[in-house]
Amino acid sequence: MHQQFAGLRNALGRLAQLMPAAMCVLALGLPTGALAQAAKAGAPKAPPANPQAAAQELEALIKAARAEGEVLFYSSPTENVATRVRDAFMKKYGVKAQFLRLTGAGLLQRYASEAEAGTFAADVITTAGDSVGYAEEGIRKGWIEPVSAARLPVLISGEFPAQFMTGPTAIIQISPWGIAYNTEKVRREDVPKDWPDILHPRFNGQINLTNPRSSDAHIDYWTIILDKYGEAFFAGLRAQNGRQFNGGVPSTNALAAGEGSIQVPATPGQIQAVKDKGAPVGWVAIDYSTGVEIHVALTHRGKARRPAAGRLLAHFMLTEEGNKIINSDPGSVSVYDTKALSAGYQSPKPGAASRREQFLKLLGFS
Repeated sequence: MHQQFAGLRNALGRLAQLMPAAMCVLALGLPTGALAQAAKAGAPKAPPANPQAAAQELEALIKAARAEGEVLFYSSPTENVATRVRDAFMKKYGVKAQFLRLTGAGLLQRYASEAEAGTFAADVITTAGDSVGYAEEGIRKGWIEPVSAARLPVLISGEFPAQFMTGPTAIIQISPWGIAYNTEKVRREDVPKDWPDILHPRFNGQINLTNPRSSDAHIDYWTIILDKYGEAFFAGLRAQNGRQFNGGVPSTNALAAGEGSIQVPATPGQIQAVKDKGAPVGWVAIDYSTGVEIHVALTHRGKARRPAAGRLLAHFMLTEEGNKIINSDPGSVSVYDTKALSAGYQSPKPGAASRREQFLKLLGFS
């Protein structure tokens, strides 16, 4: 099912067409991690701020959402992130919220299967990878409503940073890739400080690796590694006899249990989720990296079971209050405060997902 969207990724490679807008983003000092989406051709300009209209829209939206009574969202970030959002949203608005946590590829496949069947269980989805291309296809099919056209109060008021609005979606989280380690198995002085450090003999047989099939965001990461270090890096990594896992969660759980010394790559949210439960794990940021950029998309209000509650939840995720809750894990970056992004942070490259088979071979996954 996910393959039907592969053609859209090629369209995202029209980098030459995006350069004028991209240069504007750079000139404003905006984070390069959002560059590929914020500079996308045809991305809408922010409408004039209208706080009074926003307040009226919000009042009506809360009333309608409470009448619907609940909302369901599909979420690819770690469970602790979705739990925080659910709890804060219910406390603030008095609307019951539930979520289903799925990996990026699994989430998109499930949503597409349900949409094809006309069920539309989820009112909102939050996911990474080729989220814009997926949403554009969903818009053409009548499944998805562009976030920019949903009359969210946070957009009407002008509160949400316009550079993170792609049109079909909005970026709500930047979670840089780094290196995770088991604090009981790796001495402080031996913690890797850069990607080549994981090739040290001390980590032979001790590197947890996630199958790139589990999420296109992993392919984004391996793409920048190949660009900088070449295939020799991957030959060295294969020689390390890494431990292979089918998903980021199993890989992180194994690391927490002492099965492996390090995990590559890992996001801060992944590690914080098990650290909060007492696991002996740590996470280190690497200057040259890319990240998982999470987007929010809306089921079309004509198809959603709870359209008002879905729009209210999306509004909350886009507010500064909600966005800080989403990004409260150490190392996670809010779109309202991007100073924490490293100088070497790279935007995920459009079209990287088309290289999945290449990286399966380079990493030694069958």
